[in-house]
Amino acid sequence: MSDQLDDNSSVHSSEDDNAYVAVSGNNAVPVVTISTHKDQSEHKVAPLPPPPGHRYRYTTWYDLRSNKVKGTELRNPRVRKGPEIKEMIFYTLTDERGRPIHHDVKGTKRMVYEKKIEDWENCKDVNLSYQELGHDYQMENFLRILKRIMRAERIQLVDNEIKQLLKISFPRCRELNLRQNFFSKFKDLPKCSALEVLILSDNSITSLDDLHLLSAYPLRSLDLRRNPISFTPNYRQRVFYILPKLKELDGVPQLSSDLDYEPPVGSTCVIS
Repeated sequence: MSDQLDDNSSVHSSEDDNAYVAVSGNNAVPVVTISTHKDQSEHKVAPLPPPPGHRYRYTTWYDLRSNKVKGTELRNPRVRKGPEIKEMIFYTLTDERGRPIHHDVKGTKRMVYEKKIEDWENCKDVNLSYQELGHDYQMENFLRILKRIMRAERIQLVDNEIKQLLKISFPRCRELNLRQNFFSKFKDLPKCSALEVLILSDNSITSLDDLHLLSAYPLRSLDLRRNPISFTPNYRQRVFYILPKLKELDGVPQLSSDLDYEPPVGSTCVIS
């Protein structure tokens, strides 16, 4: 192909049939590169098959065939409830050898079996963090599990999008980690009569109005870092004034300057 541009220039096709180069005179110096569209439909890459682990995407450990591991033996088990489709395919899923993935227990026996394997009532150290509870039915199931935690002394519920646990009680809990949730008030916390350490960093607490509720507990350490309230004037002094038995705030032991505080005239503080 050759199309005249002027007396000394022309356009010649390159090695690619869809690209052309304009050259000048006898020196064949590239001046402009022009590309035209080429249909790539015949070169489309076929979609990749799902990875082998895809079949386990809704599976919890107690769903597995021949499982004997209890919840008390796991450090951070996945307990997030799967969508309705899980039940539709539960008994049909197979592994790469064609063997059933899940157990074959059904009906009431399945509920009894799963409760026995979970064994939340006997857990002493519970970590149910990072569950990705994006749907209401998943949060409802999560709360159902929390109501069964009666003997745990150390509980971690980090980054679970929790807004309140008013109806939850952890009677033996001494250390409670609720970091990176959506708590905005102290009255929304669970009841913990034995609580000594409370981590509430990275939540949404804006006021100390309900802080006095924690004075009913043997609380010695409180972490409110990166809550809006922690950036207000006299924050540390006000916390120690409301909780005189507290020994540590935000990872820093009580300082002499933390005790130098007088509430404004006309303000009240209820300590029970």
